[in-house]
Amino acid sequence: MNFTTHIAVGSAVGFATKNPYLGFAAGFISHQIIDAIPHIDPGSIGANFENIFQNKPALIWAVADITVGIFLFWFILNKVNFASFVFWGAIGGISTDVIDNSPFWSKKLCVIFPFNYIHFIHEKIHYTIENKKYFWVGILTQLILIFASLFVVFSY
Repeated sequence: MNFTTHIAVGSAVGFATKNPYLGFAAGFISHQIIDAIPHIDPGSIGANFENIFQNKPALIWAVADITVGIFLFWFILNKVNFASFVFWGAIGGISTDVIDNSPFWSKKLCVIFPFNYIHFIHEKIHYTIENKKYFWVGILTQLILIFASLFVVFSY
């Protein structure tokens, strides 16, 4: 899933817990669950933390996604008056990707306990659509998750 989707879902599960510790844990778990749903991300076009700077389309995608995700995060936090459980839910939601997909530290972390287990689980669960014919499915799943998450946060 994209960063923006993990921000939205993590915020929603954090909101549902009403507890910053449970919010973080639920956000972290939500990451693994929604990464098992077919989706597209820069990996759909061959990017990984080792080659992202050589893959210009994937780099543009990743930077745009992070930018949109940060703005969405700010928007959600403003809406809920900076509730700590929403903040920590979102942080939990993105933590796996921050640990496992950064070109700056992931290669070193993925061989150190407990990050090696996070990397292993993330790789096994992840369902990235690589066939361009089905990219629309990966876009649709993420839009549904984002809008459902926003509905949860904004309807209460």
